[in-house]
This record gives sequence, C-alpha cells and structure tokens, in this order.
Amino acid sequence: MSVLARLFIRVYSRTLNLYPPKFRAEFTEEMQVVFRDSLEEALNGGMLVVVLLCLREFGGLPFNIFKEFWHELQGKELIMLHENTSGSPATTGQVVMGALPFLAFGIVMIMLELAPTLGGALLWLWLLLPAIGFGIGWVQGFPRWSYPYVGMALILAFYIQNASTPGLNFFGIPVFGRELWGWRSWVPLAVAFVIALVISRSLKPFVSFFINLWKDWSIPSYFMAGALPWLVSGALIEIDRLYYFMVTLAILLVGMVILYLRSQSTWQRVLVLTVGVIAILFPAALGSNSYWLAHHGTFSTNAEMFVQAGKVALVMLLPAWLELFRRSLGRLRRA
Repeated sequence: MSVLARLFIRVYSRTLNLYPPKFRAEFTEEMQVVFRDSLEEALNGGMLVVVLLCLREFGGLPFNIFKEFWHELQGKELIMLHENTSGSPATTGQVVMGALPFLAFGIVMIMLELAPTLGGALLWLWLLLPAIGFGIGWVQGFPRWSYPYVGMALILAFYIQNASTPGLNFFGIPVFGRELWGWRSWVPLAVAFVIALVISRSLKPFVSFFINLWKDWSIPSYFMAGALPWLVSGALIEIDRLYYFMVTLAILLVGMVILYLRSQSTWQRVLVLTVGVIAILFPAALGSNSYWLAHHGTFSTNAEMFVQAGKVALVMLLPAWLELFRRSLGRLRRA
C-alpha cells in the first residue's frame, strides 16, 4: 500500500474519534475496514476515483458527526436515521434543530445593537445556517423541522443576489468592490446540496420534499414561516433600541416552532401557526410604522400597514387552513 493511501487511512481513523463514544465503540472498526477496502479498490481506478472517494467520505463527516451527537442525546444509535414526518410530535433533538435558526436570529439581531463587532461575526455564521440545515434536512429525507431552513436559504440567496457589500474583507483580503453578489449568493446552498447528494447518493429526498408538502398542507405554511425573520428585520432594522422588540419577537418565533413541532393534530398545528404568525407580523408592522410616524411624520398609515400585514399573513396561513378544511371534509365523508 502506498504512502498516500496509508496517510488517508490514518487521517480517516483520527477523524472517526470525533464521533460520540457509543457510536465509536460500535461502528468505528467496521467503518475503517470499509474505507480501507474502498481506498484500495479506488487506487486501481486512478487518482480521480480516489479524489471522488475522499470527497464522499470526508465531505460527509461533519454532517454525520453533528447528527450522531443529536442521536446520542435522544438515545439513538443508528447512523443516517430517517426521522418520520407523520403526525407524532417531534423529539427533543428535532425541536432543537427546528428552533435553532429562529433563536440564533434573535441573538444576532440583539448583539448587532449591543455589541456590533461580535454581532457582525455572528451574522456571517447565521447566514450559513440555513444552507447547513438544508443539507442535514436532505440527508434525513426532509423531516418537518427542516422546512423553514429551506425557506430561509432560498430567500437569503435571492436577496443577496441583488445586494452588494462594498469593502468586504476575508482575513484582511478585499474580495468585493461595489459589484453585486450575483451567482455567488447561491454558493452555500450549492455546496450543501452537493455534500448532501454525495452522502445520500440519491435524489429521493428531493421527491420526499414535495410529497411531504402534499401530505400535510400545514408544512407549506411552516415553510413560509422561514421568511418571518427577514420580514421582522426589514420592518424594525432602523428602530432605536431594537433589542426591546427583538427579545419579544425571538421568544414568539421560538415558541411557535416548539409548539408546532410538538403538536400531534392538524388543528393544533394550524392554531399554533395562526396565533404565531399574527402575533409576530402585526406588532412588527404596526410598531415599526408607529415609530416612523412619531419620529419623522412620514410613512404609511397604520390602517395601510395593517392591511399589508394581513395580506402576508393570509398567504402564509392559507395552506394550513386548507389542510384543516381538507381533513375535516375527509372525516365527514367517512362518517
């Protein structure tokens, strides 16, 4: 065996130590044997085959390690466990994953005002979070908790595509002038897609994404809830002492997610989404408008903002209410 092959095997074996202890005890030896055999076979096929093998194995490790720690927390031991999207309530790990981007959003927005330097660093990390959630959701067959991540990732890419960040530096090296981000805004999502595809080796999760949407129409509403952080930040971003608003709105966002994922019936999910969306959208829109009227005397009237918030809420909540109507109609037909 070549020196390069022994180096790959050694690095791979060391990387496996990052898994939880229980997982290492059961699977490490088997994974090492499989990797060694695959590498020996790949060496016979040339360097390109070796590169593809290493990309698949090493590229998937961060997702798998992260996921196994959550499984360890939940008492699960099997790798690549596909979480179910049925009517049963979500597990603790699923709830944590679902609430994470909304909680992180609140923290980032608060820190941007209280500690701008730290808040700016956290903001860049949070901007990568939707793509990471999308990748993990793909690997797990798009469980219910993952849908807002997809909504956030798409909105973020579309928004940044037409934005510019003059003077942006990475490690002291200027990377942007005044040009738009353009196609570069899609890089995090594309990278997450490629890594997830390499791990799963299947396009079936892509099909599952749409099948789940059709099975439960409250999921499209939950998917669109991923836009709430952007709507809230757009409405409140220039208000003084923003953290007063953000603490309350972050609590409402996280609470809505937790209750939605823990709900066992359709009417509970629809009720949670309805109360959550209304409790978040209307105060944000009206509070922002009242602030601008009081300080500058110009902007829309409160009635106009109420109508605008109502239109957005209607679009978000319509699929969920149609699902409740569909389920109720089905029960009446069976009765």
